Amino acid sequence: MSQISSFLSNSIIYDDRITRLAYARDASMYRLVPESVVRPRNTQEVKSLLEWGRTTGTPITFRTGGTSLSGQSITTGAIAEVLHDWQTFKVLDGGDAIQMQPGVNGAFANKILAPYYRRIGPDPASINAARIGGIVSNNSSGMVCGTQYNAYHTLKDISFMLPNGNQYTTNLPAEFQRFRLGEPTLAEGLLNIRKEIMDRPELVNRIREKYRIKNTIGYSMNSFLDFEDPLDIFSHLLVGAEGTLAFISDVTLYTIPDPPEKGTGLILFDSPERAGESVTFFKDLGASAIEFLDDESLRTAKHFDSPPYDPDAVQTDHTGLLVEYQHESAAEIKRLVQESRQFSNQNSAVVSMKLVTDEKDRDTIWKIRKGLYPTLGSLRKTGTSIITEDIAVDSENLAPAIRKLKDIFSLCEFHDGVIFGHAKDGNLHFITSVDLDDKRGVNNYERMMNELSNMTLKEFNGSLKAEHGTGRNMAAFVESEWGGDIYDLMWKVKSLADPLNIMNPDVLLTRDQKLHMKNLKPMPRVHDEVDTCIECGFCERICPSRGLTLTPRQRIAVMREAKSAVLSAQDQKRLEYGVDQTCATDGLCSIECPVNINTGVMVKSLRFTGAADPWFISFISRHFRFIISLVRAGLKTVGMVDSFIGHSLVRKGAAALNKISKGRVPVWPRSGFTVSKKSIFSPVVDPDYIHVSSCVNRVLAGDTSGLSSSDYLRQIADAAGIRLGTLDTVNDHCCGMAFSSRGFDTTGKDMRQDLLDELNAVSNGGKIPIVVDMSPCTQYLMESQDVSSLVIIDSVEFLNKVKPRLGLELLDESVFVHNVCSAQKMGKENDLFDLASDCVSSVETALEPFCCGTGGDRGFRHPELTKNAVDRSVKGLSSQKGVSSSRTCELGLSEALDMEFSSIEALVYRAIKK
Repeated sequence: MSQISSFLSNSIIYDDRITRLAYARDASMYRLVPESVVRPRNTQEVKSLLEWGRTTGTPITFRTGGTSLSGQSITTGAIAEVLHDWQTFKVLDGGDAIQMQPGVNGAFANKILAPYYRRIGPDPASINAARIGGIVSNNSSGMVCGTQYNAYHTLKDISFMLPNGNQYTTNLPAEFQRFRLGEPTLAEGLLNIRKEIMDRPELVNRIREKYRIKNTIGYSMNSFLDFEDPLDIFSHLLVGAEGTLAFISDVTLYTIPDPPEKGTGLILFDSPERAGESVTFFKDLGASAIEFLDDESLRTAKHFDSPPYDPDAVQTDHTGLLVEYQHESAAEIKRLVQESRQFSNQNSAVVSMKLVTDEKDRDTIWKIRKGLYPTLGSLRKTGTSIITEDIAVDSENLAPAIRKLKDIFSLCEFHDGVIFGHAKDGNLHFITSVDLDDKRGVNNYERMMNELSNMTLKEFNGSLKAEHGTGRNMAAFVESEWGGDIYDLMWKVKSLADPLNIMNPDVLLTRDQKLHMKNLKPMPRVHDEVDTCIECGFCERICPSRGLTLTPRQRIAVMREAKSAVLSAQDQKRLEYGVDQTCATDGLCSIECPVNINTGVMVKSLRFTGAADPWFISFISRHFRFIISLVRAGLKTVGMVDSFIGHSLVRKGAAALNKISKGRVPVWPRSGFTVSKKSIFSPVVDPDYIHVSSCVNRVLAGDTSGLSSSDYLRQIADAAGIRLGTLDTVNDHCCGMAFSSRGFDTTGKDMRQDLLDELNAVSNGGKIPIVVDMSPCTQYLMESQDVSSLVIIDSVEFLNKVKPRLGLELLDESVFVHNVCSAQKMGKENDLFDLASDCVSSVETALEPFCCGTGGDRGFRHPELTKNAVDRSVKGLSSQKGVSSSRTCELGLSEALDMEFSSIEALVYRAIKK
């Protein structure tokens, strides 16, 4: 790729094979390996990239979240990822509009707008992962959106760059004339197309008819009817153009009200027909959303805690309607819920009903619906690929279309077909699976697509694409949808804007009528934990290595690619670095994943693949007290060297060893490692709680004072009048997490079991609660199946319980609070913030939860991981101090943010009125 380097800086070009394979896949069923991946940081670099594309004829695909279900974000050319450096936003007009670059996350935008009781109109099920660039380029809608509030109808302004490198924006009046003068061929061509349409009533009627329901197949031809000026027309053509006409550099959307009061119901009917008959009632009552779930969709609730119905009791043909009401008034929501309950009680077809207003209960219902694509995908036979489509019909044809779809599944031998969608809009999604290595499976897929097209267009006069965009799997059907005349006009639009055909070719429009049957994505088995992954990308936003190496989805993807690829020695090194060395194995990806896939489990298994843990690991576990003493002595020795020859030399030496050893030797942090004063655990008679001091806190101080978090915890307990006992044999024990995270799972689990057995004995079979003073250790212990008889709480939870007895006084300082991954996995993400807020006058935290990438000692062996995680997640801090509930995370954050971090125990102790 030396040619591209003459146009762009090497620092933004990624043409190694592992990166290319990681971006060969998106959430769709297609696979194309790009020539290179480029991450332009600004519009000037985009301009240079487009110049290279024009010069070489290389296709360019702009990509943000890569959650495309139809193959829009892959290419054999260059992928331009406009994600990490494209996340600037600005709330306008008191929340009535929001300006965003393409990398802004949809759910994040709504979080920013929440104080204004506003949100963006599009609300796709993937909104937690999808980015504005994709949402606009696909003209996304969603559950509550309908057509009224999709990206097209809420577009206020847009800035874009044409393939020729010229930039325009609609937020300046002078730009409309500049566009006409600067792009005479394009502007005049658009006006000629408009004139041809307006002069032919049959074309006007056809366009109007196609947009009576949801429709995203082909270009947004309604722009020629809705607008007269060339810039207005073109800017709206960009919505839903899937990156085939221009690069969108920022977009401003009008926002819509987000009423504070909501009521949500999930009502199960005995058949799709009876459910379909009821849609009108809920629609007339004013429901903001009416979602349809077939029997197989309803059974996926088994993946969720406390579902609103019994998924095992769902019978064939049972059909769910998820109904939501939104209003300013709680009284009005109460009335709507009551009317819905009364209607359902009187309806003989209703077999189950749940109507709620509590936010947690509502979220449970919505999680079932929003997670359906990845959840259902996980239920496919391992090794098969997912097929998903979405069509729209008039709402009165909903039930007949469902029945017909089921007939098509049967005819084409798809026995795992599942149907769900937006009943209010007549929008049906379906999911099924196919073995693409089997010729019969491929033939069945082709037949199904033809049957689907005939059913949708000929029987129901519907849309082949309602909201997923056209993509590769429907580009061959655009002419069938629109007819030859309008199809030809779409090609004219493409030729006018992109005469060299470098912008995402074969997406949206293609001359290849078999395109949807080509470049199908294989899904080989790689590991039991991840084989159910359908590569939806929901996990990526939370990963600390995103933008540095690989994300969880990409780790799975390259492991699948490695099954058939011949990798060079250099490729293998990159694979190991991206998959293993820079994975924090924090498990947060499992929270974002609707089916709880923890990619870290796979990575840990790669770290040690022997039949049994090696002898030296067994030795360490059996002589743990001695090992802890050695670690303390070693750190003290290096500390003495530090003070003797100078901190700078020690850091440089450690950095050199770290590089030579490829991360096996940790770096020496700026603040060094302060070894704690040796704790003396005095026995306590009849304790109120039993304290487990983590091995890290037996070695390292909780701040610069030399006292460990364990020491601080005991002093806090004394101040609260709490008798805090400890294990006599504490120094012989470890929770085992440090071993399991390195792949020595047997030893890790054995050590955990030994500790739990000891705790069971000293707690009188669980009668005395147990306090663990490091959140990751708490969470790891609670993962055990043998923990049910014990009451184990984290020290943060303990401190929140006893704080009324401490007489806390607010310290006049500002503190940055970081919730560690384990606290998030335990559902305790607010506990640390609440506790810190009672100790200091000002508290800061990240806008969204994140993993700091320390991963025990991984952040010291690969400090670039923690630095990357912090740079991606933390902006504009004013605090000079920070707190957390894991000493290793605190040290890693201290290094990355260059600020002093202490344990929460140290902060609480300082806030106690002396």
